[in-house]
Amino acid sequence: MKSLRIDVVMSWEYGLIILLIGISLIIFGVIQGKKQNEDFTRIPFIKPTTKLVFGTFITIFGFIQLLPLIKLI
Repeated sequence: MKSLRIDVVMSWEYGLIILLIGISLIIFGVIQGKKQNEDFTRIPFIKPTTKLVFGTFITIFGFIQLLPLIKLI
């Protein structure tokens, strides 16, 4: 695909799965970020901001994989 000179690595089906995983990470990070952690024994293993950052990058990567499908529409 020659749109924006970005090469597609996988098919659009995998891109859709990757996009959904990224969006779910973003939603889970937002939900976890709104909770108040007053008990230090229940601190989350991964911080919510880390989930937001990784979810954003994964969502962008999944969207790039969906460019051929968007081009057909």
